[in-house]
Amino acid sequence: MAPIVPPHRLIERREDERYRRVLATGKLILGDCEMFCFVRDLSTRGAKIETLTVPVIGQQLVFEMRGLGPCSARVVWNREHLVGLAFDSPQDLAAISDRGTRQGYCARAPRFATDRLAQLRIGGSTVAVELVDLSAGGARLRGAGAPRIDTAASLIIDRIAPRAGFVRWARDGDIGFQFTPILDLPTLMQILR
Repeated sequence: MAPIVPPHRLIERREDERYRRVLATGKLILGDCEMFCFVRDLSTRGAKIETLTVPVIGQQLVFEMRGLGPCSARVVWNREHLVGLAFDSPQDLAAISDRGTRQGYCARAPRFATDRLAQLRIGGSTVAVELVDLSAGGARLRGAGAPRIDTAASLIIDRIAPRAGFVRWARDGDIGFQFTPILDLPTLMQILR
C-alpha cells in the first residue's frame, strides 16, 4: 500500500495555470465516433474530463468544447471515468470565456450528430421530427414546418421526460430549438446512447 501524502506535500507537475471546476460539456472524436464528455479542469496544455467510454492511454483523439476546438490531443492517464488529455499544441483559453464580445463571434457548445426521431409539441399540436443534432442547450430539428420564432414548445424523445423550450430559428426545413433549462448531464448522456 502506498503511503498517504498530506495535501500540502503534493507536487504540482503542470507548468501552466489551470482552470479548476470548469464544469462544461465537451466532445471527443475518435475516428468517426463522437463521444460526450464533461470537462472538469482545463489548462493551455491539457484537460481533465469525465466520460462513460474511457479511451486508452496513448490514444490520439480530437477534443472540442465551447470556445475551444477542435484540437488534437492524446490520453495521458485514466482512472475509472476520469481521463487526462494532453493537447498536441498549447491552446488559447481566452476564447472560452468570450461569449460574443469579439466581432460577432459567439462560442457555442459542441453539437452531437444524431438520427433519433422525436415529437415537437406546439400548443395543442404534435408533429413528428428528426433530431438532427443536439447539445446541452438545444437541438436542430427537421420536419417541423416553419413555426414562428420564440414560440414556446416541448420536445418529446422516447424514455425522456418532455423538455420545454423555444423555437429560436427556422430555415430550409430545419428549426433551432433552445432548451429551458439546459439539459443536465445524465439526460444528455441518455439521449446520446
